[in-house]
Amino acid sequence: MLGWQIFVHSVRMVFGNIKQVLQITVGPALIATALIVALFMVSGIPLEAFDEGAGELPPGASVGGIFLFVTSLIAVLLVTIFWIAVSWHRYILLEEYPTGIFPTFRFDRILAYLGRALMLGILMVIAWMPMGLVFALLGETVAGLSIILFLVYVVFLLVCFYRLSLILPAAAIGDPITLGEAWTKTQGIAGSILVLLVVSFLFQFLVQLVFTALAIIPVLGILLTVFFGTLVLPMINVSILTTMYGIFIEKRKLT
Repeated sequence: MLGWQIFVHSVRMVFGNIKQVLQITVGPALIATALIVALFMVSGIPLEAFDEGAGELPPGASVGGIFLFVTSLIAVLLVTIFWIAVSWHRYILLEEYPTGIFPTFRFDRILAYLGRALMLGILMVIAWMPMGLVFALLGETVAGLSIILFLVYVVFLLVCFYRLSLILPAAAIGDPITLGEAWTKTQGIAGSILVLLVVSFLFQFLVQLVFTALAIIPVLGILLTVFFGTLVLPMINVSILTTMYGIFIEKRKLT
């Protein structure tokens, strides 16, 4: 049950290092929040402009201005997410301990991480195209078969993604590997990844269910929901990649 062991180890990794989790995430999150607020203030674009019911642009706003604003917003979010991910990979794999609430900003590693993430995204899009054509040909005449094929292919792509995603922590620690190396090192683990996917999905679903119910508690429920939904669960996902890299590339033993 390697998939189950990877998941349990990843969860323990997060909850056993809560101090470091906070040190790695709080600072970048504060900076991102400040930058997003500044973007809204500088652009003069109100939040209402993004309301689905908004029929026209707000006064003084242009399509070009909104495009620039959205592009800047996405850039801030991506840099923040990858800053946190890179710092966490380096902490676990290189024992690079964070100091204070601002982890070291390694622009070269963040850029390398971003490039590989984009490459994986493009590969997944390309891999989806043949099945997209199949769905278009099948149409609604065999809806049942289309749904089955869709689910099977999505699972197949997820397994492929997890196998290839070892290039991400490798980029974070400055010891890059190729897609071919990642694929070769993870041969024969499709079943383990399937178990990992199922367990991860069930865990996140149950956590979201519990904290959605707790959200009715005025303050504590909301704080717990935000803490787990925006901090703990994403860090567990990053830890899964870290754990897989340690096992399949560095040949570490699970403890």
